[in-house]
Amino acid sequence: MDQSPLKSKSVEFDIFGYIHKTRQTYGIRAQDYMRYRRYCAHHLRNVRKATKLSQGSSTSYKPIVVTAEIVSEAKHIEILVLQTERAWAFAMDLRELHSRTEEPRQHYHLVRRLRSACKAGRYLADVAHAVCDLQTALAAWAYWLQMQSQLRFELEEWEAAMDSAVFSRVISEQLAVLGSSERYALCHAMIEELDPIVRLAAYQTGMNETNRSSALIPALASQWFESRMKSNAFRVEKHIPGYALITTSLETLMTDTSSEDTRGELVDAANANKLVWRGGVVVFTNKDIASLLKTAQGAVRDCSGSGDTQQSLVAVAAADPARLEPVISSFRRVRKAARQCYADGVSAAAKVGSSASDKLLSPYVAIQLYSTYMLHAALAAKSIGRAQALASNNDMTLDDLAPAFSKTSEPWMEDHTRSFGVGAKSMKGKAIRTTNTAGKKGKRARTLPEPTEIVILYDMAGKSMGRLKNTVGELLNRISPAVGRTVQAYSLIEEISAAEAYYACVRGYYAAALHAHAPHKKYVDALALLDHALNESIPKAQKLALAVSKSESESTAAAWEQTFVVTSSDLSQVKTRLEAATEKVRGLCAAAPEKGIAASRRQAARKSWYAEPGARPRMVPNAMTGSASDKSKASLPAYIPNLVDLSSPAFGVVPMKPLFYDLAAPSTDFNMDAIEEKAGKQTASSGSKLGSIIGSLWSTR
Repeated sequence: MDQSPLKSKSVEFDIFGYIHKTRQTYGIRAQDYMRYRRYCAHHLRNVRKATKLSQGSSTSYKPIVVTAEIVSEAKHIEILVLQTERAWAFAMDLRELHSRTEEPRQHYHLVRRLRSACKAGRYLADVAHAVCDLQTALAAWAYWLQMQSQLRFELEEWEAAMDSAVFSRVISEQLAVLGSSERYALCHAMIEELDPIVRLAAYQTGMNETNRSSALIPALASQWFESRMKSNAFRVEKHIPGYALITTSLETLMTDTSSEDTRGELVDAANANKLVWRGGVVVFTNKDIASLLKTAQGAVRDCSGSGDTQQSLVAVAAADPARLEPVISSFRRVRKAARQCYADGVSAAAKVGSSASDKLLSPYVAIQLYSTYMLHAALAAKSIGRAQALASNNDMTLDDLAPAFSKTSEPWMEDHTRSFGVGAKSMKGKAIRTTNTAGKKGKRARTLPEPTEIVILYDMAGKSMGRLKNTVGELLNRISPAVGRTVQAYSLIEEISAAEAYYACVRGYYAAALHAHAPHKKYVDALALLDHALNESIPKAQKLALAVSKSESESTAAAWEQTFVVTSSDLSQVKTRLEAATEKVRGLCAAAPEKGIAASRRQAARKSWYAEPGARPRMVPNAMTGSASDKSKASLPAYIPNLVDLSSPAFGVVPMKPLFYDLAAPSTDFNMDAIEEKAGKQTASSGSKLGSIIGSLWSTR
């Protein structure tokens, strides 16, 4: 047949998917080759009848060959596949019979059937090359090479069997990375069928024994292809007719689908799809996700800069929060696509059952982890950046404590109100009605003072970190240990927890400033918030930051990837500010006691526990605020002293009088008659039983 392809290549047929489905449905799963052979013969007759290519009737036979000129639909390719599968099923049935009887004639018949299958497979490949698309044609070539390797294996032609099996494996690997997750699993299922041939043929050809384990078969096949086939095409052409044509088609496919850095080379196409994160590289197969990742990372670079001018996401949000919106939307699309690919991979693994399907899932889990991390990092950075900008505008930064904690701290609370959505309360509880451009009254909107908004923004950042930590924990249960170690994923929980504790300290600082300002003057609550940040959040953050500092993620990550990286210097700075604020609030507590304390008790209040640090108990959240009404909730303190700890009761030794038990008392026989006689009682006479009964009744009356 003419090897030059036709101009029209409109026929597509999933050869691997069709073969796997029919084999698993009609007998191969139970190793019933006879049943599968009967199905192929019966279905072949039905397909020929449907396409009007029947070969005669019950009384006459007229062969009709499916040529490239008459192929116009997928059913014509199905006829050629069924002819090959019928011959292959017959050969496998004979091999099962020969393994039990070991008769030579059955082996000869087996070889003849395999030759027939190879002939039909080669004809299928030629027709597919002429009329089908490039991927279908290469799948047909790989299918024919698989049949060829089995034939050479039965004839004990080890070098030819190795050439056919390795070349079929190379083609299948290239096709696996160009399709869906199901295509990937199907191609690797076909590859796994060739592993026994590769292993035994490598042994017979004298290759290194250390490379013949099942785990190193891919490296063994790659070594054979590079050293024995690419460098000696003339020898391979004798074993694989059309080797040059297949290689040209494979290079054409790689030229059309590979990226610019791999264009024109016979390499793994998945190398173009990489995720470089936290010092590791994760390779995946889906090119749509690769495009979305490139777009998302480009959006990050556009807003944060590159090189020495890189900015963190927090700094970008502090300057203009709207610049992070493209980053957030881009990573949401990446996460959605990665979830879909993971679901497709799970479905493909359930259908095909290939061991390579599990390897396909972990990269998409890593992409979900990366996109979720960057998405929540952008959301948290947006809140933190806005909070820092508001703090800077109101002179409430951590570097300057005087405006926040002083008796003259009213100026930064005046004339700083902004609309913060429906349902929020202003400082004085007044509602503001807004109007739209048409002059109609809009929804009721309330305003918040900017210091209150700072606390709310840090609360939003903390909630985003908490959701991220939960999601990361779920994803770490799915990711494989190898991929997890590659991207240092197992230190993410500690890193996020350290950042959460750090920003909880910052949030406590601004919340304490809000409680201590002139309109409220809730100094005890402010002192409780500062105490909680100093004694609980800071030690927790220091412990977690120490564990994170041992990894290399801090030094290898870019500036826009370090949203949740907390250093020891950051914690030291916050601790110093919190200690200074605590001293100021203690002075305010001593100078101005809480509201409701009588004037006669002010002197005693100045000496109360909150003015003496050594006598202060530990502060705990007030449980009464959860059940109180909205009106009474505002008057209740947020934290109260923990005077009695009922969560962990202590047990001690209580002295008591010892108890003695006489173990010999049950077996001791006492002379009751003598005892009663000594007591002055008359012993019972030894009469008849009737007299005893009458006496006992008489005595009870």
